Amino acid sequence: MDKEKEQRIKGKLNYFLESGLKVHVKRIDKQYWRGYVIGKASDDIYNFADDKLGNMLLFVLDVYDVVEFKEVSK
Repeated sequence: MDKEKEQRIKGKLNYFLESGLKVHVKRIDKQYWRGYVIGKASDDIYNFADDKLGNMLLFVLDVYDVVEFKEVSK
């Protein structure tokens, strides 16, 4: 991951950490997580509360993109 993309991802994660909004994290391994960024373990590692998996460590290098979660109602 290049430095520019890394800084963009960190900026988004910091924003969602401060705002407390639910997010959809797309990972580089094609998995996704839904939940909340709840803290920072270090500069490149965030604490994440996933809806299904529970509390996880989220490494910046594993993130492809992160966006606000929007619930689709049917």
